[in-house]
Amino acid sequence: MHNMDSQLDFTTCIFDFDGILVESENLLVMIWEKAAREYGFNFTEADFYPGLGRSIDDYRKILLARFGEEFPFDAVYARVQIYFKSRIQCEGLPLVEGATELRQYLEEMHIKMAVASSTYRDEVLYRMQKTGLSGLFPVVLGGDDIQNAKPAPDIFLRAAELLESKPQDCLVLEDSENGILAAKNAGMRVFLVKNLSPVTAIMQEKADAIFSSHHELLQYLQMNGAALS
Repeated sequence: MHNMDSQLDFTTCIFDFDGILVESENLLVMIWEKAAREYGFNFTEADFYPGLGRSIDDYRKILLARFGEEFPFDAVYARVQIYFKSRIQCEGLPLVEGATELRQYLEEMHIKMAVASSTYRDEVLYRMQKTGLSGLFPVVLGGDDIQNAKPAPDIFLRAAELLESKPQDCLVLEDSENGILAAKNAGMRVFLVKNLSPVTAIMQEKADAIFSSHHELLQYLQMNGAALS
């Protein structure tokens, strides 16, 4: 942890989705590797990181630059979606450890909450249904709900607007560089909860605090809970 204010005075918490609420990123790496391999391309974990927090259109450009214009992005992505949904239907999708307890605590402290993901909204809602999160967040936004994807601030500003919250009263929970930059561009505080993505120098510089897990974050909030209202 670092750079933490002595008090917390946020009224609103905006959650990223993949890697913050659901443990989907490791599974997606394996599925992208499999789908790309079927078309003769060697996709690795390092190729997944640049897409975290990005829109699909942005990620298409990233992978075409990485593999060349001959990379069949749309075909590979279609297989990724099929394999991913099949896996979820068969085995479910685990929540990030500690996410349920953290959400429950914030609810008890009367903190307004939203989900703001770069993933398309219908896909987010499907994953929420499969993980028991449906109906627990009054606002759910996906990458297709806004014009400019992270690191632009649009999705976080829209979430704040729908919750009738000011940006300066919002705390964002993120695990990607693009998400952290989007939160800061929105004028919000942002806590990094470490997951799959390596912590870059930019993430260390921009995040208001860094936590190794939701359990560590929850412990911090409970210690400072008197400041929440």
